[in-house]
Amino acid sequence: MSNHKLFSRCHAVQDWSKATAHKYLHRTGTLSWKREATLLLSVSMALMAGYSTVFNFASHAMRDLVDTCTLRLEIEFANAEIESLPEALPRSLCECVAHSLLDKNGMVRLAMLNKHLLDPMALEPVTGKDEEACINALWLPDIELAKGEAI
Repeated sequence: MSNHKLFSRCHAVQDWSKATAHKYLHRTGTLSWKREATLLLSVSMALMAGYSTVFNFASHAMRDLVDTCTLRLEIEFANAEIESLPEALPRSLCECVAHSLLDKNGMVRLAMLNKHLLDPMALEPVTGKDEEACINALWLPDIELAKGEAI
C-alpha cells in the first residue's frame, strides 16, 4: 500500500513540474522561448565566428612579421660576419618583439593591418626598452665569464 502512495506522489510531482515548465516555456510576449533561444544561439555563433576570423587574420599578420624580421636579422648577422650566434636566436628575438607589438596594439588592430584596413603607421611602435627586454630574456651569459675564470 505504501508503494502505491509513493507512486501517486511521484506522479503528482511530475504532473506539477510538467505544467509549470509548460507555463514558463510557452509564455506570452513578443518573443517566444524558442525564438529567444534561437537568437541567443545565433548571437553566440556570430561571436565565435568573428573571434575565429580575427584570430586567423592576426596570426597571419604575426607570422608575416616574424618571418620578415627573421630574414632581415639573418642577413644583418651574415653581413656582420657573426658566426657564434645560435641559429634560433633571430627567430626567437623576432617572436619576442612581435609579442610585444601584439601586447601594445591588440589582436583586432593586427588583424586589420593584415587586411589593409589599418595603416601600419597607426600602430603603437615597439620601443627600445621592449627590445632590450627581449634581448635580456634570450641572452644567457657565458658560465666561465660569470664565474670569473680565465679562458
